[in-house]
Amino acid sequence: MRLSGFLRREISPFLFGAFMSRIMSAERNGRSYFYCYTSFKQSRIVPPRIFSIANYGARYIDELNYISGVNEWEIHRCTEKVFEGRFYLENDLGLTETQFYSMLHSKFFQSDWIHEDGLTNNKKDFIRGFLELRGSVDTTAKFIAQDYFFHNRVELKKATIVTDFMGVPIKYANYNMRELQHQFVMNINRRNPQFRVNSFYYAMNVGFLNKYKAKIFERAFRTQGSNESNHIKYFQVEMPESRNDDVVFIRYLNFFSNNVYQRNLTPRAIGLLRQRLGFDVAGESNNTARNRAIITLFDEISPNRCAICGTENTYRRPDGRQYFEIHHVISLRNGSELDNIANLVKLCPNCHRMMKRNGAPKDDQIRAIITILNQHNEIYEFCSSYLNIDEINELAEKIQEMLG
Repeated sequence: MRLSGFLRREISPFLFGAFMSRIMSAERNGRSYFYCYTSFKQSRIVPPRIFSIANYGARYIDELNYISGVNEWEIHRCTEKVFEGRFYLENDLGLTETQFYSMLHSKFFQSDWIHEDGLTNNKKDFIRGFLELRGSVDTTAKFIAQDYFFHNRVELKKATIVTDFMGVPIKYANYNMRELQHQFVMNINRRNPQFRVNSFYYAMNVGFLNKYKAKIFERAFRTQGSNESNHIKYFQVEMPESRNDDVVFIRYLNFFSNNVYQRNLTPRAIGLLRQRLGFDVAGESNNTARNRAIITLFDEISPNRCAICGTENTYRRPDGRQYFEIHHVISLRNGSELDNIANLVKLCPNCHRMMKRNGAPKDDQIRAIITILNQHNEIYEFCSSYLNIDEINELAEKIQEMLG
């Protein structure tokens, strides 16, 4: 298909999502092409004897063509270990990737269906194209996660389309700034940032087009009920509880746009930025560093409410706000990497004293930790990933043992 014809036709929501997620360029037979793609690898959770990727490839292409409304998908690679499919557009207009995205972006906002109320089938198709084609099922952090690519500031914030126009609640969206992580700073593993959506929300409300990824979700989380409708597999799962951290996703995107995007991200530059944010403190012991900058940031963006007893009233600070103390759920004495915003909660002074080592009976502390983990999904995900423990009671016991 030629790009000129593609832009003149009515583009399906799924293809809008696919190309707005990531545009790639290629040369074929001396001609220039744009393409979007889908890819996935064999998971240890779903071995070939359970589900054969090689046998599924042709059926998956048929499903992609069906949801796209045009038979242009083709297999680029298909083995028992990896699959990649592509949708090519001949670049007969001679556009750059940025120019193509801008034209697509403009055409997208002329679509009537984006203004429909609720999470409609059209919007679900867009989300599947935007997130699922390249996204993987993160069985530890419980996200559908994809590497996030962009060419300009407009495209940088395209993830907000999913929350602002497609109806995905912000509380289930996540932006992972990998550029500021230790492995990136030390040039050990320089990975792209990630855009992520809670996998339980996705499985129940959006549904999987890719049946292999659906099988990974099913086996990883031992789900019981599911149904398939119009090529899409949905799961009846218990939804995560409502959170009050909606502002974090937007703040992270804004922070990235203002401080990281188009900066000279050498290891030294990133290290200086981390120090400015309070992620590292030079000259302090790794076991004792408590960073005021990250505490100040968390204090600003989090609600004034005790994560254990729920009180919103303590006593007034000089600035007029209620006084709360910041608590590291996994004690900072276990390593400076725990000075992470995803490891922090606000506690009233009484509850904070109770959470000190020997500050209360063990069973009381464990119950308090379980309360925090149940009410703060981001805390559970961080602690579960850090300690490699999924079962919440076992996780709470381990955290209690590590109290400072």
